[in-house]
Amino acid sequence: MFKTIALSYRMGQRTASKIVYDVCGAIWKHLQPIYLPEPTTVMWENIASDFERKRQFYNCLGAVDRKHINLRKPQLSGSSFFNYKQHCSVVLMATVDAHYRFTSIDVGSMGRFSDGNIFSNSVLGRKLTDGTLKIPGDKSLPGQQNRAPYVFVGDEAFPLLKNLMRPYPKCRVTGNDKYKVYNYRLSRARQTVECAFGILSSRFRVFKRPFECKLEALDRIVTATCVLHNYLRTDNITSNDLAEEDDMGPLSTNQLLSPAPSRCRNTSEAFLTREKFNECFNSPEGSVQWQYAAIKRGQY
Repeated sequence: MFKTIALSYRMGQRTASKIVYDVCGAIWKHLQPIYLPEPTTVMWENIASDFERKRQFYNCLGAVDRKHINLRKPQLSGSSFFNYKQHCSVVLMATVDAHYRFTSIDVGSMGRFSDGNIFSNSVLGRKLTDGTLKIPGDKSLPGQQNRAPYVFVGDEAFPLLKNLMRPYPKCRVTGNDKYKVYNYRLSRARQTVECAFGILSSRFRVFKRPFECKLEALDRIVTATCVLHNYLRTDNITSNDLAEEDDMGPLSTNQLLSPAPSRCRNTSEAFLTREKFNECFNSPEGSVQWQYAAIKRGQY
């Protein structure tokens, strides 16, 4: 990667790598407080309002996902970075709002770690566990008497927690329209993070091939691209929805790989929270008119 840049500008490879390293650090230092700040209670409420308006998912604080970023095997690393896809990688975990902007990122976990280990040791996972994420208090769902907590939405790679919803397993969805509706509504909200990763990888072509740099430089490059992504999305926030969808590119087949499904044990409180959302989405107050047509087309 740095060799190509050095040849293009007629400079030494070490000089090019140092310039990229310093510039990415400066981008993160100056843009992060503005375009990727520490979330507050007010910010979470605004994000939840946007998800309810744009994606019809209530009490949603964002979509969460993690991707494997391929890299050349670091020296003397053994099998530390070797993942289930038979590649060496580090993991990027991110949460995204309804406008495809990152609200939190965590990069650097070794690819060999299990999904549950990565999540529990990430910044988001630790803050969800110890209650320091400044999440708003519980709020009633449409058509529900009892209050439900604010939640993130993720795919099968994440554990089911009180503040983290995942879809029903495929074996339970077969022949059950209510579960299909829930999975469809959750998928609509979760698509925002997939779109965000697609926009990121198509806009910054460095993600199209494995990284060939030191781990410190990789962390700086990834964090800089994420905050630049937010800067560009914020400037274009007044554009219409069609324009937002048009600049989304397909994910590369060798970069930003999805993790394996999670097999973590779930608590009874998490199951109860999921049932509340299921009842809401299947009630007259919480349903949307196109959801049953969507599940008939197999969108769940």
